[in-house]
Amino acid sequence: MSVKSAAGKRNSTRKHRKKSAAKARRPVSKLPRAEAGETRLKVMLFSHICGKEFITGGEKYLSLLTKELSHHADCTLVVPEDGILRREAEANGIRTLIEPFSLVWSIYRPDGGLAQTEAAILGSGKHAMLIQLLQLHRPDIVIVNTCVNALPAMAAKALGIPVVWTIMEKIHEHPAALQSAHFIHRYADLIIGVSNHTLALFRNIVPDEKLMLLPPSSPVSEPGLRTMAPASEELTMSLPVYSRLIGYISAGMQREKGLDHFLLMALRLCAERQDLCFLCIASSVGDADYERYCLSLVEQSEFRDRIRFLGFQYNLERLYPLMDLVVVPSLIDEGFGMIALEAMLFGKKTVAYRSGGLEEVLKAAGEESMLANKGDIDSLVSTVKGGLQTLPAGVDVDRVVQYFGIDAYRGRLASFLGKLGPLAAMAGQHRTRIRSLRPNRLYRGKQTPSVYLLEMGAKRPFSSPNAFKLCGFRLSDVFVVSERRLFAYPAGLEIRHDHPSFLPLKRVIRRGQRKIGKRIRRGSSMRYKRKRQRKSVSR
Repeated sequence: MSVKSAAGKRNSTRKHRKKSAAKARRPVSKLPRAEAGETRLKVMLFSHICGKEFITGGEKYLSLLTKELSHHADCTLVVPEDGILRREAEANGIRTLIEPFSLVWSIYRPDGGLAQTEAAILGSGKHAMLIQLLQLHRPDIVIVNTCVNALPAMAAKALGIPVVWTIMEKIHEHPAALQSAHFIHRYADLIIGVSNHTLALFRNIVPDEKLMLLPPSSPVSEPGLRTMAPASEELTMSLPVYSRLIGYISAGMQREKGLDHFLLMALRLCAERQDLCFLCIASSVGDADYERYCLSLVEQSEFRDRIRFLGFQYNLERLYPLMDLVVVPSLIDEGFGMIALEAMLFGKKTVAYRSGGLEEVLKAAGEESMLANKGDIDSLVSTVKGGLQTLPAGVDVDRVVQYFGIDAYRGRLASFLGKLGPLAAMAGQHRTRIRSLRPNRLYRGKQTPSVYLLEMGAKRPFSSPNAFKLCGFRLSDVFVVSERRLFAYPAGLEIRHDHPSFLPLKRVIRRGQRKIGKRIRRGSSMRYKRKRQRKSVSR
């Protein structure tokens, strides 16, 4: 070979190297930016339950929050199963999704093993399907209700989505209770309490700016709903003749809600007065043995005709007008007490045990005299007697509305909304620092099974594993990356294929191709070096 031809070959090789180096330095697919018209936040709310036969106070709280937020943000409500809450949301024009997931009860009832429970969840990937759900819908904010609803918060944290955790109950007193508070503090960006009692555990360990008080309200605070027609004549005719009707309302017959205390109080008052009738509204969902015990208390008494049981009633607004007095004998420290609030909004005298947030509600309404010592049936009987003596004077509804009416709630909600924007903006800034992915490749997250084709700045999911195979792909073609890198890209159109004649996507860079290409270039370089060495020796 002539010197001239060898020099030309060396120049050609240098040009190839420079070209390859420049190609390697060239920026890959840029992370997508928010569109100019995007101003409304995307908020995804997760409910811990969705009862088919009843609706709890926690569900009512989330229902109202979702409805009011939907006027300012694009809301999606996720429930573990179909039920009343989901139907309410859809009736209000809110998008809903069903995604089953488990609850972490050791947060509510601490046992000292929360760290092991957390490690087991992270190790087994119990929250993987929630991560996948968030990957597809990409909300700006995730809101979870109740302290036991941990898996959606953990999934959102894995993707860098800000978490708002609403605490609706008082965590049980236990030496390990602080573990629960630290756990929530670690996964939440903002902690909302429905009462001061629910936030008390967090006060000494969480900065004040991360805590917010947002008491609930009720649609019945609007005047139009408080003047609804009462229950049907069929119900009123089934009740015995009475002067005063005293009511008990609960989602289910649960021991901690104190139904037996209500019944023992009722039996004692029946023995003293002939003009009283008692109405128990609760579904049979709960402790079956406890339900049998409560029913037996009535059946074995001589006053069984004056104590009536109804299953859970969805339209409680039609039953409150029938009652003269409502009793809430909860034996646990309640986070708030929606039944007490609704009853007082209808102007009904309400007697309750001093149980956490219940005490807070009655004091704010100016009804502190209607509080009985928790668990003390004698105190409950005397307080109910005192309430009956004040009738027909009712509750100061204007005062209740001032503190807990819908207008007061919307005023607090405006402050809440003011915190969501900065949280979402900060998360968006962190997302721009994430290293980009190369386009036209197949990816999946480390914790989730779904495969995506990254194409034109969007990750396109496959409609099914069969569609993935029919497109000619193999699992060995897939690059595994962190969930956060994948979350930076919006979900594109689903890739569907229903017949096997589809040719593989030629533009997709398969994982093996990249490695082979590197080996070829490395081999070519080594051969070139050996040739130069032989020439230098011959000279």
